[in-house]
Amino acid sequence: MSDFSNARFNSIGTQSIPKLILQFSVPSIISMSVESLYNVVDRFFVAEEVGYLGITGITLCFPISLFIMAMSILIGIGGNILFSLKLGQKKHRQAAMILNHSLVLLTIVSIIVFALGQIFLEPLLKVFGASEVTLPYAKTYMSIILLGVFFQTINPGMNNFIRSMGHPKTAMFRMLIGAFCNVFFDWLFIVEFHWGIAGAAWATILSQFISFLFIMWFFFRKSTPIKIQSRFMHLQFPFVRRILILGFPMSMMQVCNSLMNVILNRSLATYGSESVYGGDLAISAFGVINSIAMMIIMPLLGFVQGMQPILGYNYGAKYYTRVKSTVNYAFILAVSFLTVAWILIQIFAPYLIQPFASENKELQELATSSIRIFLLGLPAIGVGMICGTFFQATGKPGRSIILNMSRQVLILIPLLLIIPNFYGLSGVFMAAPISDVLAALLGLFLLSKEWKKMPNQ
Repeated sequence: MSDFSNARFNSIGTQSIPKLILQFSVPSIISMSVESLYNVVDRFFVAEEVGYLGITGITLCFPISLFIMAMSILIGIGGNILFSLKLGQKKHRQAAMILNHSLVLLTIVSIIVFALGQIFLEPLLKVFGASEVTLPYAKTYMSIILLGVFFQTINPGMNNFIRSMGHPKTAMFRMLIGAFCNVFFDWLFIVEFHWGIAGAAWATILSQFISFLFIMWFFFRKSTPIKIQSRFMHLQFPFVRRILILGFPMSMMQVCNSLMNVILNRSLATYGSESVYGGDLAISAFGVINSIAMMIIMPLLGFVQGMQPILGYNYGAKYYTRVKSTVNYAFILAVSFLTVAWILIQIFAPYLIQPFASENKELQELATSSIRIFLLGLPAIGVGMICGTFFQATGKPGRSIILNMSRQVLILIPLLLIIPNFYGLSGVFMAAPISDVLAALLGLFLLSKEWKKMPNQ
């Protein structure tokens, strides 16, 4: 283990909060924004070369992609939270053990996910709402994506540690490399080679492999303060247990998000078939809407990931006033950004949809009207996400679980089952904003209770 730069690490506990948020969040925001290109670019090229059935196929695979992300978050975020807390407490040897434990656990998880995918892929896609027409598209895409599940799991999980070691720009560039490669390979495989939806999948895993090489190289550099070392890889149950506990809330959010997407896809297939549009077109419309939503939500996710080491370090060091200031600034910035995004969506929805549905007027019509409904609660998403991040970063997974479960399971899923009975296909899209607002109110309530307990020094 190399010597630490005291100035770099101690600055998290001494530098001004706005400057720290800018320093840590901007690279993370850029990184996650570009990360969203993996999904958006795939759907853009597929829409141009394959058509709306290709978009439907990719959308049907989204619950599986979310589950893969959930497994990466379980270890990557859980390990990173504990890692940041140990850095704040100056327990550097334990931080090194947590880093190496996380790599081993991410590898184990990726092997399990790959094996389950090989066994259950086709039955799962049918449960997700795949029809006889769209099943071949979905199966082709996901069977290739599963070949690269190791890189999809390792990359985001380990990149978090680079950021927490005081290198947010380095973490950003490693994700940028993969994203730009993905754009190039999408063009090459889909447009030039005419591989169709298979080309989109190969482009994704090849670009992720390139990202993996750059991310892992960081941990073997001479100047890296905490490295990957085999002597710290022997798993010890107390560390494994704590990593899993801390990562569980956000991971559970993604698992619930995956479950919610399954129910959403099935609702779209059911109520879409009862409308003039049809079930496959309804799922395709959601795929387009989700691509645009990801371009907004992923920067927000990058923002809260950027503030997580600041919260974890300062809470571990008992600088509670700095913790509160970080959360307050985060609320102002996130809600302002999402309010602007909400206004732009309401005004320019047709222009945002058009690149994904240039030759299909029905798809344009349905997606344009539905995105305005689906993202009505956009500012509330930021409030809920910041509240959840606070509880995770400060080592209080229980309340974070309550928040995540409430939005995705306790509120949204029942709404998806009830509202469409009265409003049909439009009701499927109405459920999300109602859930977003109610979950944000719950988050503020829990945060206010925690605020009162926290000393002001």
